[in-house]
Formats: sequence, C-alpha cells, structure tokens
Amino acid sequence: MGDNMIEKLTPEEFNEFSKNSNQGTFFQSSYWGELKSFTGWTHHMVGLKKDNKVVAATLLLGKKIPLLGKYIYYAPRGFLIDYHDNELLELFVSGMKQYIKKNKGIFIKINPYVEYRKRDINGNIMNDETNQSIIDKLIDLGFVHNGFTINYGIDLEPRWISVLDLQGKTEEDILSNMRQSTRWRVNNSYKHGLELNEIDESRLPEFKKLMEHTGERRGFIDRPLSYYQKMYEAFKKDDNIKIMLVDLNIEDYLTNLKNQKNELMLKIAEVKTKNMTTRNQNYLNELQTQLKSLDERIEMLYILLETKGKVITVAGGLFMTFGKQVISLFGASYQEYMKFNGQYFLNFKMIKYALNNGFEKYNFYGITGEFNEDSPMFGLFDFKRGFNAEVVELIGEFTLVTRKFSYKVYGLMLKMYHKLKKRGK
Repeated sequence: MGDNMIEKLTPEEFNEFSKNSNQGTFFQSSYWGELKSFTGWTHHMVGLKKDNKVVAATLLLGKKIPLLGKYIYYAPRGFLIDYHDNELLELFVSGMKQYIKKNKGIFIKINPYVEYRKRDINGNIMNDETNQSIIDKLIDLGFVHNGFTINYGIDLEPRWISVLDLQGKTEEDILSNMRQSTRWRVNNSYKHGLELNEIDESRLPEFKKLMEHTGERRGFIDRPLSYYQKMYEAFKKDDNIKIMLVDLNIEDYLTNLKNQKNELMLKIAEVKTKNMTTRNQNYLNELQTQLKSLDERIEMLYILLETKGKVITVAGGLFMTFGKQVISLFGASYQEYMKFNGQYFLNFKMIKYALNNGFEKYNFYGITGEFNEDSPMFGLFDFKRGFNAEVVELIGEFTLVTRKFSYKVYGLMLKMYHKLKKRGK
C-alpha cells in the first residue's frame, strides 16, 4: 500500500468491489452518487489498493456549506472494509482524514453495514457476542459514536432493519417458515387475479400517486416525482432497480368468480336431488353461504368495474437489486384495496425473484428498536416479522471531525438556522 494513498476509483472498479463486499448495498454504488448529485451533493469514489487490487473503498458524498466555503462529508452505509483488520482500518481512516482535509472537509459521518449483535425475529438477543470491539476501535481512531438509537429518523439511515436470509432455502421453506396468518394472506392473494408488473418511466406517476396516498396514511412526506425519475434513470442502467405495481384485472377476476359460482350452483343442484339428511342439509347450508359470499364479491367487482375501469392498482414497491441482496426500499398500498392482500402478494413474489436469481438476502429494510405493540411502527415491524425476517441491529452512526474550529462554527450556524426555522413557523 506504499504511502497510504487514497486514490480515486473508476465507477466500474468501485461498483465491482462494492457488489462483492458483504457490506455492499446500493448506497455504496456510483449510481447513488449520481442520484445525489441532482440534490447538490458532490460524490467521490475512493479506495485503497494493495498489489493493484482494491482492499477498502467508499462512496463519499460532500455538501458545500454556504458562507463557510467548507464541506461536510457522508459515506452512506460505508466504509466497505474488513472492520476486524485493525491495521487496514487504521490505514484507511488515516488516509480518509487526509483526503477529507485536502477536500475542505469539516467532518465525515459513516454508518457501516455491520451488525452489532444477533437478534431473532422478535428482536430478542440471541447470545452475548457483540461487535463492540469495532465501535471501540472507531472511537479509538477519533470517531464519536451517535449511540444505540432506538427510534426511526434519528440516524441518517435506519439502525434497525428487518432481513430474511435466503441462503440454502427453497420456496417451500420460505412459505413453511412464515407465520400462519402471513402464509394464509399470501395464499389468499393468489385467488384474486392479481398481476405483478414491472413498470418503466411511463407509469412512474402512478407509483408516485400510490406513494403519496401511503404517505398521507402513515404520516410521512413523499418525495417529488422528479426524484423517482432520477433514481430510476441512475439505477436502471445496469438493472439495479425494480419498480413494481400489483394490478387487479377486474374482468379476469370476474370471469374466475363466475366460473366458481357455476361450479357451486351445480353442487347445490346435486345436493338438492339427494335425501335431506341432517348431514346433507348442513352441507347445503354451507354451499349457500359460500354462494351468498360469491354474489357479494361479484356485485362489488361490478361496481369497481364501472367506477374504476378494467384494471386497478392495489399496491406497489420500489426494490434495489444491487449486490448480494434485494432491498425493499419503499412499499405502498391503497387502503380501500387492502382486502386483496396486495403487499403480501408483492413481497412473496419478490422474495421468489431474489431466491431464483441467486441473492443471499431479502431486506425488508427499516424498523425501530421497539418491539412492543404500543410502538407507533409496530404494525410495519409485525408485517415483516410475519415473513420470518430477523431483526438486524447495526452498530450505528459515527462522526469524525477533521477541522475543529470550522465544526464549531458549523454547529452554531445550524442552531441559528433551526431557531429561525421555528420562528418562521
């Protein structure tokens, strides 16, 4: 490694290293840098080489602070490095300090994709082993730990995520390991004539509308359509993004239900020709209850057909397929069509996609570290837990200050900004 030179990497070099790293996610890709450049960030792909081979790397995002003329830096889900190799870590951090100083940096934030300790699907700690030694080493190298945060939105990226391990599993394993109620909903979703469609740019406004509706329901502010367009543009180049819509073809579903009704009426007619024993009477009652339920569903579909058209979108999601895992980044559904179980259909289909395309994990992404039913995000966690996804607790966020005076000034400016913002409200 010679003189500890951090060097710029080509997008191809960097993406290749990130894809093959256990910590590599779409955040650590040239495409994420490209997307962030639309929102005023500069991006650098840098690394350390040994014998001409990359051994550590990171995507670095930089933002210029007005008036100060200096930059703040962020390595999203970085660095990509063997954190157990102290010598390499020291070398890389020391090189990064120099690189950031040289590029007018005040500080750098990192939030590595490194597990803190093993937990089960309910969030219970599984053993005494932790990666505390990595936290201690980073502190030793000058980083300040943001702490073991519990809630969503405190860290730049969630410290708690929900991940389903696919290695060595079959579709049957995935289904049988699900919670019974989740499995029932997955199976039920297949009875409604749902279709999963991967969309292109032309249907992005539909996805945006779906996200907006979900945002209003769950209380988050959605991104503008241009953001999804830029994201799609950046990641579609090498097919690292999939935006999926779950559509209900009402005409197909009606045909299916009418066929079911005909079969049911034949059964009813057949039972009526028999001797009316108690058993036969009970069976007839059961068939007539089923018929009544079918008629109600058919009537509801006719109303939908008249008011909404032949095809309606019931749910959707945005998935990142960079590296070794499929990440379910955004999920959305229309409240009025929840009964079709579109989100169960969508996630099971995408789990199967991940499984059949050699991905190691299906990542349901962010949750909080609160696992009681009173927690505001419990429903979201419980949905993911139903698929047998484990709780993954990451080591958290760290800040390394490279210019102390400028950092103090930046802190004061930030305080002032927040005060003015509050007054403005």
